[in-house]
Amino acid sequence: MAQRFNLFWMAVICVSITPIVHAAGAYYSDKPDLPDTPFTDATRTVKNVPIGGGWDWSLGGSLQTRFQSVDNRRDFRFDRNDEDFSIQNRVRINTEFHYSDVVKVYVEGQDAHEFFRDRLPGANPNEDSFDLSQAYVEVGIMKDIADMPSLIFKAGRQEFQLGREYLVGDKDWFNRGQVFDMGKVTWRPDGFDVLFFAGAPVIADDHNWNKTGHAHFAGTWLRAVGLPGNNLIEGGVIYRQNKDDTFINDKGQRGAESIWYFTSRAEGHFAVRWDYALEITANAGTRARERLDGWRGDANLGYTIPFGWRNLRVGGAYTLASGDSRPGDGRMDRFDSFYPDPFIFHGKLFVAAGVNLQDITAKLRSVAWRNGLIEIDYHHLSLQQSRDAMFDAASFTAARRDPTGNSGKDLGHAIDVQLTHKFHENLLLTGGAFMHQPGHYFTTTGSKGDDFARNYFVMVRVGF
Repeated sequence: MAQRFNLFWMAVICVSITPIVHAAGAYYSDKPDLPDTPFTDATRTVKNVPIGGGWDWSLGGSLQTRFQSVDNRRDFRFDRNDEDFSIQNRVRINTEFHYSDVVKVYVEGQDAHEFFRDRLPGANPNEDSFDLSQAYVEVGIMKDIADMPSLIFKAGRQEFQLGREYLVGDKDWFNRGQVFDMGKVTWRPDGFDVLFFAGAPVIADDHNWNKTGHAHFAGTWLRAVGLPGNNLIEGGVIYRQNKDDTFINDKGQRGAESIWYFTSRAEGHFAVRWDYALEITANAGTRARERLDGWRGDANLGYTIPFGWRNLRVGGAYTLASGDSRPGDGRMDRFDSFYPDPFIFHGKLFVAAGVNLQDITAKLRSVAWRNGLIEIDYHHLSLQQSRDAMFDAASFTAARRDPTGNSGKDLGHAIDVQLTHKFHENLLLTGGAFMHQPGHYFTTTGSKGDDFARNYFVMVRVGF
Protein backbone atom coordinates (compact mmCIF):
# COMPACT_ATOMS: atom_id res chain seq x y z
CA MET A 1 0.00 0.00 0.00
CA ALA A 2 2.80 2.45 0.84
CA GLN A 3 4.38 1.98 -2.58
CA ARG A 4 1.02 2.45 -4.27
CA PHE A 5 0.39 5.65 -2.25
CA ASN A 6 3.82 7.16 -3.05
CA LEU A 7 3.58 6.49 -6.77
CA PHE A 8 0.17 8.12 -6.83
CA TRP A 9 1.35 11.30 -5.11
CA MET A 10 4.29 11.58 -7.52
CA ALA A 11 1.75 11.66 -10.32
CA VAL A 12 -0.40 14.18 -8.42
CA ILE A 13 2.53 16.58 -8.00
CA CYS A 14 3.15 16.50 -11.74
CA VAL A 15 -0.54 17.15 -12.40
CA SER A 16 -0.96 19.91 -9.83
CA ILE A 17 1.65 22.23 -11.32
CA THR A 18 -0.09 22.12 -14.69
CA PRO A 19 -2.63 24.89 -15.49
CA ILE A 20 -6.25 23.92 -15.83
CA VAL A 21 -8.49 23.45 -18.80
CA HIS A 22 -11.63 21.37 -18.31
CA ALA A 23 -14.52 21.96 -15.93
CA ALA A 24 -14.35 20.83 -12.34
CA GLY A 25 -17.99 21.35 -11.42
CA ALA A 26 -19.82 23.67 -9.03
CA TYR A 27 -20.76 23.44 -5.35
CA TYR A 28 -24.08 25.12 -4.86
CA SER A 29 -27.52 23.72 -4.38
CA ASP A 30 -28.93 24.09 -7.87
CA LYS A 31 -25.56 24.14 -9.66
CA PRO A 32 -26.33 27.14 -11.94
CA ASP A 33 -24.08 28.13 -14.83
CA LEU A 34 -22.15 31.30 -14.00
CA PRO A 35 -20.48 33.35 -16.75
CA ASP A 36 -17.27 31.89 -18.19
CA THR A 37 -14.01 33.74 -17.70
CA PRO A 38 -10.92 33.47 -19.96
CA PHE A 39 -8.25 31.02 -18.87
CA THR A 40 -5.09 29.71 -20.47
CA ASP A 41 -5.29 26.56 -22.55
CA ALA A 42 -1.86 25.37 -21.47
CA THR A 43 -2.94 21.75 -20.94
CA ARG A 44 -4.19 21.30 -24.49
CA THR A 45 -1.19 19.04 -25.12
CA VAL A 46 -2.86 16.30 -23.02
CA LYS A 47 -6.39 16.83 -24.33
CA ASN A 48 -7.87 14.95 -27.30
CA VAL A 49 -4.47 13.73 -28.44
CA PRO A 50 -4.76 11.56 -31.60
CA ILE A 51 -3.22 8.13 -31.00
CA GLY A 52 -4.15 6.46 -34.29
CA GLY A 53 -7.04 4.60 -35.84
CA GLY A 54 -9.50 7.39 -35.07
CA TRP A 55 -8.85 7.19 -31.32
CA ASP A 56 -8.07 10.19 -29.07
CA TRP A 57 -6.62 10.29 -25.55
CA SER A 58 -6.99 12.82 -22.74
CA LEU A 59 -5.63 13.27 -19.21
CA GLY A 60 -7.52 15.14 -16.51
CA GLY A 61 -7.84 15.58 -12.78
CA SER A 62 -9.12 17.66 -9.88
CA LEU A 63 -8.06 18.74 -6.42
CA GLN A 64 -10.56 19.65 -3.71
CA THR A 65 -9.31 21.01 -0.39
CA ARG A 66 -11.60 22.14 2.42
CA PHE A 67 -10.45 23.89 5.62
CA GLN A 68 -13.15 23.65 8.25
CA SER A 69 -13.82 24.14 11.95
CA VAL A 70 -16.75 22.22 13.42
CA ASP A 71 -18.03 22.90 16.93
CA ASN A 72 -20.66 20.98 18.96
CA ARG A 73 -21.78 18.87 16.01
CA ARG A 74 -21.27 15.55 17.81
CA ASP A 75 -22.95 16.17 21.18
CA PHE A 76 -24.42 19.73 20.97
CA ARG A 77 -22.92 20.60 24.36
CA PHE A 78 -20.57 23.50 25.16
CA ASP A 79 -19.41 21.84 28.37
CA ARG A 80 -17.55 19.18 26.40
CA ASN A 81 -14.57 19.68 24.11
CA ASP A 82 -16.18 19.19 20.72
CA GLU A 83 -14.35 21.72 18.54
CA ASP A 84 -12.60 20.02 15.66
CA PHE A 85 -10.47 21.73 13.02
CA SER A 86 -9.51 19.60 10.04
CA ILE A 87 -8.42 19.76 6.42
CA GLN A 88 -10.20 17.49 3.98
CA ASN A 89 -8.33 16.82 0.77
CA ARG A 90 -9.46 14.87 -2.27
CA VAL A 91 -7.39 14.26 -5.40
CA ARG A 92 -8.71 12.67 -8.55
CA ILE A 93 -6.78 11.86 -11.70
CA ASN A 94 -8.36 10.37 -14.82
CA THR A 95 -7.57 9.25 -18.31
CA GLU A 96 -9.97 8.88 -21.22
CA PHE A 97 -9.83 7.14 -24.59
CA HIS A 98 -12.56 7.83 -27.10
CA TYR A 99 -13.39 6.95 -30.66
CA SER A 100 -15.50 9.81 -32.07
CA ASP A 101 -18.74 9.79 -30.06
CA VAL A 102 -19.13 6.03 -30.46
CA VAL A 103 -16.80 4.53 -27.82
CA LYS A 104 -15.44 6.04 -24.60
CA VAL A 105 -13.19 4.33 -22.03
CA TYR A 106 -12.78 6.25 -18.78
CA VAL A 107 -10.64 5.41 -15.72
CA GLU A 108 -10.30 7.59 -12.61
CA GLY A 109 -8.36 7.14 -9.38
CA GLN A 110 -9.10 8.94 -6.13
CA ASP A 111 -7.21 9.61 -2.91
CA ALA A 112 -9.15 11.14 0.00
CA HIS A 113 -7.77 12.14 3.39
CA GLU A 114 -8.65 14.26 6.40
CA PHE A 115 -5.80 15.83 8.33
CA PHE A 116 -5.70 17.07 11.98
CA ARG A 117 -9.10 15.54 12.79
CA ASP A 118 -9.73 14.43 16.38
CA ARG A 119 -9.22 10.72 16.92
CA LEU A 120 -12.67 9.15 17.24
CA PRO A 121 -13.86 5.55 17.59
CA GLY A 122 -14.44 3.72 14.31
CA ALA A 123 -13.27 4.46 10.80
CA ASN A 124 -13.02 8.02 9.50
CA PRO A 125 -15.77 8.45 6.86
CA ASN A 126 -13.64 11.04 5.04
CA GLU A 127 -10.65 8.73 4.52
CA ASP A 128 -10.12 6.48 1.51
CA SER A 129 -6.53 5.84 0.43
CA PHE A 130 -5.84 5.75 -3.31
CA ASP A 131 -8.40 3.56 -5.02
CA LEU A 132 -10.38 3.14 -8.20
CA SER A 133 -13.07 5.82 -8.27
CA GLN A 134 -14.52 5.23 -11.74
CA ALA A 135 -13.80 2.82 -14.57
CA TYR A 136 -16.37 2.34 -17.30
CA VAL A 137 -16.90 1.76 -21.01
CA GLU A 138 -19.55 3.70 -22.92
CA VAL A 139 -20.77 2.77 -26.40
CA GLY A 140 -23.22 4.83 -28.48
CA ILE A 141 -25.04 3.61 -31.58
CA MET A 142 -28.08 4.48 -33.74
CA LYS A 143 -27.29 8.11 -34.51
CA ASP A 144 -30.26 10.48 -34.70
CA ILE A 145 -30.93 13.36 -37.09
CA ALA A 146 -28.45 15.51 -35.12
CA ASP A 147 -25.82 12.81 -35.73
CA MET A 148 -25.70 11.90 -32.02
CA PRO A 149 -26.12 8.38 -30.60
CA SER A 150 -29.68 7.63 -29.55
CA LEU A 151 -28.86 4.32 -27.86
CA ILE A 152 -26.04 4.37 -25.28
CA PHE A 153 -24.61 1.51 -23.24
CA LYS A 154 -22.49 2.27 -20.17
CA ALA A 155 -21.01 -0.35 -17.85
CA GLY A 156 -18.53 -0.27 -14.98
CA ARG A 157 -17.82 1.77 -11.83
CA GLN A 158 -19.45 5.18 -12.21
CA GLU A 159 -21.30 8.07 -10.62
CA PHE A 160 -25.10 7.93 -10.77
CA GLN A 161 -27.71 10.66 -10.30
CA LEU A 162 -31.45 10.85 -10.81
CA GLY A 163 -33.43 14.10 -10.84
CA ARG A 164 -32.25 16.58 -8.21
CA GLU A 165 -30.50 13.78 -6.32
CA TYR A 166 -33.14 13.48 -3.60
CA LEU A 167 -33.24 9.74 -4.33
CA VAL A 168 -29.73 8.97 -5.62
CA GLY A 169 -26.71 11.24 -6.12
CA ASP A 170 -22.93 11.45 -6.20
CA LYS A 171 -22.42 12.96 -2.68
CA ASP A 172 -19.84 15.29 -4.16
CA TRP A 173 -19.54 17.43 -1.01
CA PHE A 174 -18.44 14.39 0.97
CA ASN A 175 -14.72 13.80 0.75
CA ARG A 176 -15.08 10.27 -0.60
CA GLY A 177 -18.06 10.85 -2.88
CA GLN A 178 -20.34 8.00 -3.92
CA VAL A 179 -20.09 5.64 -6.89
CA PHE A 180 -21.76 2.45 -8.07
CA ASP A 181 -20.81 -0.71 -9.93
CA MET A 182 -23.55 -0.82 -12.52
CA GLY A 183 -24.72 -0.99 -16.09
CA LYS A 184 -26.98 1.54 -17.83
CA VAL A 185 -28.80 1.65 -21.14
CA THR A 186 -30.09 5.03 -22.34
CA TRP A 187 -32.51 5.27 -25.26
CA ARG A 188 -33.34 8.72 -26.62
CA PRO A 189 -36.36 8.72 -28.89
CA ASP A 190 -37.63 12.13 -29.97
CA GLY A 191 -38.62 14.15 -26.88
CA PHE A 192 -37.78 11.45 -24.32
CA ASP A 193 -34.94 9.86 -22.38
CA VAL A 194 -35.53 6.26 -21.31
CA LEU A 195 -33.06 4.76 -18.85
CA PHE A 196 -32.63 1.15 -17.75
CA PHE A 197 -30.07 0.42 -15.02
CA ALA A 198 -28.89 -2.22 -12.57
CA GLY A 199 -26.05 -2.29 -10.08
CA ALA A 200 -24.88 -1.96 -6.49
CA PRO A 201 -23.20 0.74 -4.35
CA VAL A 202 -19.45 0.69 -3.84
CA ILE A 203 -18.44 0.36 -0.19
CA ALA A 204 -15.36 2.41 0.74
CA ASP A 205 -12.70 0.54 2.70
CA ASP A 206 -9.73 2.68 3.71
CA HIS A 207 -6.34 0.99 3.11
CA ASN A 208 -8.05 -1.80 1.14
CA TRP A 209 -9.55 -1.94 -2.33
CA ASN A 210 -13.17 -0.79 -2.31
CA LYS A 211 -15.73 -3.52 -2.94
CA THR A 212 -19.22 -3.89 -4.38
CA GLY A 213 -21.94 -3.78 -1.71
CA HIS A 214 -24.38 -6.57 -0.90
CA ALA A 215 -27.50 -4.57 -1.80
CA HIS A 216 -28.32 -4.75 -5.52
CA PHE A 217 -30.86 -2.65 -7.39
CA ALA A 218 -32.44 -2.38 -10.82
CA GLY A 219 -34.88 0.06 -12.33
CA THR A 220 -36.16 2.15 -15.18
CA TRP A 221 -36.50 5.93 -15.53
CA LEU A 222 -38.48 7.94 -18.08
CA ARG A 223 -37.89 11.62 -18.76
CA ALA A 224 -40.03 13.80 -21.03
CA VAL A 225 -37.75 16.60 -22.24
CA GLY A 226 -39.63 18.14 -25.14
CA LEU A 227 -42.30 19.99 -23.16
CA PRO A 228 -43.12 23.68 -23.73
CA GLY A 229 -41.69 26.34 -21.43
CA ASN A 230 -38.62 24.32 -20.42
CA ASN A 231 -40.78 22.08 -18.25
CA LEU A 232 -39.69 18.55 -17.44
CA ILE A 233 -41.57 15.50 -16.20
CA GLU A 234 -39.79 12.33 -15.11
CA GLY A 235 -40.12 9.35 -12.87
CA GLY A 236 -39.40 5.70 -12.48
CA VAL A 237 -39.51 2.42 -10.61
CA ILE A 238 -36.56 0.92 -8.71
CA TYR A 239 -36.23 -2.41 -6.92
CA ARG A 240 -33.54 -3.04 -4.30
CA GLN A 241 -32.73 -6.40 -2.74
CA ASN A 242 -30.21 -7.61 -0.19
CA LYS A 243 -30.47 -11.33 0.41
CA ASP A 244 -27.78 -11.35 3.09
CA ASP A 245 -29.01 -11.04 6.66
CA THR A 246 -27.00 -7.85 7.19
CA PHE A 247 -29.75 -5.35 7.98
CA ILE A 248 -30.62 -4.86 11.65
CA ASN A 249 -34.06 -3.46 12.44
CA ASP A 250 -35.12 -1.40 15.46
CA LYS A 251 -35.63 -4.59 17.51
CA GLY A 252 -32.10 -5.78 16.80
CA GLN A 253 -33.30 -8.53 14.47
CA ARG A 254 -31.20 -9.38 11.44
CA GLY A 255 -32.77 -10.01 8.07
CA ALA A 256 -32.82 -9.46 4.35
CA GLU A 257 -34.48 -6.55 2.58
CA SER A 258 -36.61 -6.29 -0.53
CA ILE A 259 -37.94 -2.81 -1.37
CA TRP A 260 -39.72 -1.17 -4.32
CA TYR A 261 -39.43 2.58 -4.98
CA PHE A 262 -41.98 4.50 -7.06
CA THR A 263 -41.16 8.13 -7.81
CA SER A 264 -42.30 10.95 -10.07
CA ARG A 265 -41.25 14.57 -10.35
CA ALA A 266 -41.81 17.71 -12.39
CA GLU A 267 -39.93 20.99 -12.64
CA GLY A 268 -39.84 24.05 -14.84
CA HIS A 269 -40.82 27.70 -15.15
CA PHE A 270 -44.04 29.66 -15.50
CA ALA A 271 -45.03 33.32 -15.80
CA VAL A 272 -41.47 34.16 -16.91
CA ARG A 273 -39.83 34.56 -13.48
CA TRP A 274 -41.36 31.75 -11.43
CA ASP A 275 -39.81 28.30 -11.09
CA TYR A 276 -41.04 25.14 -9.39
CA ALA A 277 -40.01 21.57 -8.61
CA LEU A 278 -42.27 18.84 -7.23
CA GLU A 279 -41.33 15.29 -6.30
CA ILE A 280 -43.12 12.41 -4.59
CA THR A 281 -41.72 8.98 -3.76
CA ALA A 282 -43.25 5.88 -2.18
CA ASN A 283 -41.53 2.68 -1.12
CA ALA A 284 -42.97 -0.71 -0.22
CA GLY A 285 -41.49 -4.08 0.66
CA THR A 286 -39.98 -6.02 3.54
CA ARG A 287 -36.95 -5.45 5.70
CA ALA A 288 -35.66 -7.72 8.46
CA ARG A 289 -39.03 -9.48 8.95
CA GLU A 290 -40.99 -6.22 8.93
CA ARG A 291 -43.38 -4.86 6.33
CA LEU A 292 -42.16 -1.52 4.94
CA ASP A 293 -44.42 1.22 3.58
CA GLY A 294 -43.07 4.77 3.43
CA TRP A 295 -43.38 7.96 1.44
CA ARG A 296 -41.80 11.37 0.93
CA GLY A 297 -42.93 14.56 -0.82
CA ASP A 298 -40.93 17.67 -1.76
CA ALA A 299 -42.17 20.99 -3.14
CA ASN A 300 -40.01 23.94 -4.26
CA LEU A 301 -41.14 27.35 -5.49
CA GLY A 302 -39.04 30.38 -6.42
CA TYR A 303 -39.23 33.85 -7.96
CA THR A 304 -36.23 35.51 -9.64
CA ILE A 305 -35.82 39.31 -9.64
CA PRO A 306 -33.39 40.57 -12.32
CA PHE A 307 -31.09 43.56 -11.79
CA GLY A 308 -29.38 43.78 -15.17
CA TRP A 309 -26.90 40.92 -15.24
CA ARG A 310 -27.38 40.49 -11.49
CA ASN A 311 -30.35 38.66 -10.03
CA LEU A 312 -31.96 37.60 -6.76
CA ARG A 313 -33.99 34.42 -6.36
CA VAL A 314 -36.39 34.22 -3.41
CA GLY A 315 -37.80 30.77 -2.80
CA GLY A 316 -39.18 28.25 -0.41
CA ALA A 317 -39.33 24.49 -0.04
CA TYR A 318 -41.32 21.99 1.96
CA THR A 319 -40.44 18.36 2.66
CA LEU A 320 -42.46 15.76 4.53
CA ALA A 321 -41.02 12.25 4.88
CA SER A 322 -42.91 9.55 6.78
CA GLY A 323 -41.86 8.07 10.10
CA ASP A 324 -42.93 4.98 11.99
CA SER A 325 -46.09 5.86 13.91
CA ARG A 326 -46.20 2.64 15.97
CA PRO A 327 -42.70 1.28 16.59
CA GLY A 328 -42.63 -2.40 17.46
CA ASP A 329 -45.88 -3.39 15.73
CA GLY A 330 -44.10 -5.40 13.02
CA ARG A 331 -44.80 -2.80 10.35
CA MET A 332 -42.37 -0.05 9.32
CA ASP A 333 -43.98 3.18 8.05
CA ARG A 334 -40.68 5.06 7.86
CA PHE A 335 -39.47 6.28 4.45
CA ASP A 336 -36.33 4.66 3.06
CA SER A 337 -34.27 7.26 1.20
CA PHE A 338 -32.21 4.95 -1.09
CA TYR A 339 -28.80 6.66 -1.87
CA PRO A 340 -29.40 10.46 -1.87
CA ASP A 341 -26.99 13.39 -1.77
CA PRO A 342 -28.01 15.03 1.55
CA PHE A 343 -25.93 18.18 0.95
CA ILE A 344 -28.61 19.55 -1.35
CA PHE A 345 -31.37 19.74 1.31
CA HIS A 346 -32.33 19.64 5.05
CA GLY A 347 -29.35 21.61 6.38
CA LYS A 348 -25.69 21.34 5.47
CA LEU A 349 -24.55 20.33 8.96
CA PHE A 350 -26.25 16.98 8.18
CA VAL A 351 -28.07 16.93 11.51
CA ALA A 352 -31.29 15.37 10.20
CA ALA A 353 -31.78 13.05 7.25
CA GLY A 354 -34.82 13.12 4.97
CA VAL A 355 -36.42 10.33 7.00
CA ASN A 356 -39.21 10.89 9.56
CA LEU A 357 -38.81 14.61 8.90
CA GLN A 358 -40.68 17.82 8.22
CA ASP A 359 -38.56 20.62 6.75
CA ILE A 360 -39.87 24.12 6.06
CA THR A 361 -37.21 26.05 4.12
CA ALA A 362 -36.70 29.64 2.98
CA LYS A 363 -34.07 30.32 0.32
CA LEU A 364 -32.19 33.33 -1.02
CA ARG A 365 -29.78 33.03 -3.94
CA SER A 366 -28.12 35.97 -5.63
CA VAL A 367 -25.61 36.52 -8.40
CA ALA A 368 -24.31 39.69 -6.75
CA TRP A 369 -21.01 40.23 -8.54
CA ARG A 370 -19.37 38.95 -11.68
CA ASN A 371 -18.90 35.18 -11.35
CA GLY A 372 -20.08 35.30 -7.75
CA LEU A 373 -22.93 33.57 -5.96
CA ILE A 374 -24.45 34.06 -2.50
CA GLU A 375 -26.76 31.41 -1.02
CA ILE A 376 -28.67 31.63 2.26
CA ASP A 377 -30.96 28.80 3.39
CA TYR A 378 -33.11 28.71 6.52
CA HIS A 379 -34.59 25.41 7.75
CA HIS A 380 -37.16 24.75 10.44
CA LEU A 381 -36.87 21.03 11.19
CA SER A 382 -39.21 18.73 13.09
CA LEU A 383 -40.03 15.05 13.30
CA GLN A 384 -42.95 13.65 11.36
CA GLN A 385 -43.62 11.06 14.10
CA SER A 386 -42.50 11.84 17.65
CA ARG A 387 -42.13 8.19 18.72
CA ASP A 388 -39.77 7.38 15.87
CA ALA A 389 -36.07 8.28 15.78
CA MET A 390 -34.21 11.25 14.35
CA PHE A 391 -31.74 10.05 11.72
CA ASP A 392 -28.32 11.55 11.09
CA ALA A 393 -27.99 12.77 7.49
CA ALA A 394 -24.32 11.83 7.09
CA SER A 395 -24.65 8.21 8.18
CA PHE A 396 -28.42 7.58 7.94
CA THR A 397 -28.35 5.92 11.35
CA ALA A 398 -30.69 6.63 14.27
CA ALA A 399 -29.05 9.45 16.24
CA ARG A 400 -31.72 10.20 18.87
CA ARG A 401 -34.92 8.53 19.97
CA ASP A 402 -37.71 8.87 22.53
CA PRO A 403 -40.03 5.83 22.24
CA THR A 404 -42.61 7.55 24.47
CA GLY A 405 -42.96 10.56 22.17
CA ASN A 406 -42.86 12.91 25.19
CA SER A 407 -39.85 14.84 23.82
CA GLY A 408 -42.00 16.32 21.07
CA LYS A 409 -41.00 16.94 17.49
CA ASP A 410 -38.99 20.17 17.51
CA LEU A 411 -35.52 19.60 16.02
CA GLY A 412 -34.64 23.28 15.81
CA HIS A 413 -33.44 25.74 13.19
CA ALA A 414 -30.59 25.68 10.68
CA ILE A 415 -29.04 28.53 8.69
CA ASP A 416 -26.58 27.88 5.88
CA VAL A 417 -24.61 30.74 4.30
CA GLN A 418 -22.40 29.97 1.33
CA LEU A 419 -20.43 32.27 -0.99
CA THR A 420 -18.85 31.02 -4.21
CA HIS A 421 -16.55 32.80 -6.62
CA LYS A 422 -15.90 31.22 -9.97
CA PHE A 423 -12.54 32.31 -11.32
CA HIS A 424 -12.93 29.84 -14.17
CA GLU A 425 -14.77 26.63 -14.98
CA ASN A 426 -11.81 24.90 -13.34
CA LEU A 427 -11.12 27.16 -10.36
CA LEU A 428 -13.75 27.71 -7.67
CA LEU A 429 -13.41 29.25 -4.22
CA THR A 430 -16.21 28.66 -1.71
CA GLY A 431 -16.62 29.74 1.90
CA GLY A 432 -19.34 30.06 4.45
CA ALA A 433 -20.96 28.92 7.67
CA PHE A 434 -23.42 26.15 8.45
CA MET A 435 -25.26 26.56 11.76
CA HIS A 436 -27.86 24.64 13.74
CA GLN A 437 -29.74 25.65 16.89
CA PRO A 438 -31.27 22.48 18.39
CA GLY A 439 -34.90 22.38 19.45
CA HIS A 440 -36.59 20.95 22.54
CA TYR A 441 -36.24 17.36 21.27
CA PHE A 442 -32.48 17.54 21.91
CA THR A 443 -32.83 18.36 25.62
CA THR A 444 -34.17 14.91 26.56
CA THR A 445 -32.63 12.59 23.95
CA GLY A 446 -29.13 11.42 23.08
CA SER A 447 -26.46 13.50 24.80
CA LYS A 448 -29.23 15.83 26.07
CA GLY A 449 -27.30 18.75 24.68
CA ASP A 450 -29.05 21.61 22.93
CA ASP A 451 -26.22 24.11 22.40
CA PHE A 452 -25.52 25.90 19.14
CA ALA A 453 -23.49 23.91 16.56
CA ARG A 454 -21.63 25.36 13.58
CA ASN A 455 -19.20 24.69 10.78
CA TYR A 456 -17.04 27.44 9.27
CA PHE A 457 -15.21 26.50 6.11
CA VAL A 458 -13.20 27.62 3.08
CA MET A 459 -12.87 25.29 0.10
CA VAL A 460 -10.93 25.48 -3.14
CA ARG A 461 -11.64 23.27 -6.13
CA VAL A 462 -9.09 23.04 -8.95
CA GLY A 463 -9.34 20.91 -12.07
CA PHE A 464 -7.85 20.48 -15.50
